[in-house]
Amino acid sequence: MSTATEFFRSWRWGTEYFRSVRPAVIRSLNEIRSWAERIPHPELRDQALNSLTFKQFHCEGGGVFGAPSRDPAGHVMQFLVPYQTLCDYLDTVTDRGPSQDPEDLRWLHQSLLDAVSPGSPIRDYYALHPHQDDGGYISRLVHACHESLQQFPGFSMISESLSRLARLYVDLQVFKHGPVVERVPRLEAWYREEHGEQWGIYWWEFAAAAGSTLGLFALLNLAQTELPTRQTVNLVLNLYFPWIGSLHILLDYLIDREEDLVGGDLNFVSYYQDYATATARLQHIYRTALNESKKLPDAAFHRYVSRGLLGFYLSDQKVRHQIDRSTCSLLASGGSISIGVWLAARVGRAP
Repeated sequence: MSTATEFFRSWRWGTEYFRSVRPAVIRSLNEIRSWAERIPHPELRDQALNSLTFKQFHCEGGGVFGAPSRDPAGHVMQFLVPYQTLCDYLDTVTDRGPSQDPEDLRWLHQSLLDAVSPGSPIRDYYALHPHQDDGGYISRLVHACHESLQQFPGFSMISESLSRLARLYVDLQVFKHGPVVERVPRLEAWYREEHGEQWGIYWWEFAAAAGSTLGLFALLNLAQTELPTRQTVNLVLNLYFPWIGSLHILLDYLIDREEDLVGGDLNFVSYYQDYATATARLQHIYRTALNESKKLPDAAFHRYVSRGLLGFYLSDQKVRHQIDRSTCSLLASGGSISIGVWLAARVGRAP
């Protein structure tokens, strides 16, 4: 594919995003917000509403996989919004919640494993949690995921990979929200148990990859109209875990590093020697993602996702006062597409 052709396809995907995807995400979140407003427990209600307000951009960003050209029937979007909302809600509950008990954290996050397994029972996910009554909020989100997944003809071919990514996500959340003194040792041991060194990445880069949900949405794109081959499923899985997933979450941590320092939260970017080293590693991960995407027939779209991540995250207000040579070099790695997304996102985020 020529550079010009790829540029115009990327322009079409970007236009489609602002015209169709973002409005659709906002409509879906408005309905979910009405569920959150009826949560009886005041702290759980506040946490649900705060996650919807301050983490809406997670659904918006993931929505690129639910664009009409990728998701003509709208089934990916029907899964994406409740699943991402559930991830964001649980992250808020465990990040600022009253419990660091690993058993409680794992049982809360069992909802994410159940959500990718249609037919699994709806459980009492708060059984070990100090706060109990969410008025069925988690259950409704899990049920919405079940309903959407039943509409994918090729679901059986991706179900194992979906569960694999969901399990990695849950492990990460349990380890990074557990007792403070145990967090890094558990994450390092987990990295070794999962043979993270096979990719030539650090333990925090492996953990970052586990924290991304983009791989799930990319797999669902494969399962919409026909049975994908096992080879294609594996190629998508190996592209998003660890490469695009790691790029995604490390960029998220990059823009939050000062905020996390103040809040005393674990931030994976802080484990690099310095900011320049961090951006150099992000460039390496980005370039590896581009190379891995060449193995797929729709490589241009996955390159667009990688380039879009650079533009989207580096446009955030939290890094606007930190623009330096390293940041500019990282953004420039994505070329005109990243810069175009950066400009569009800055306009969209302007107060």
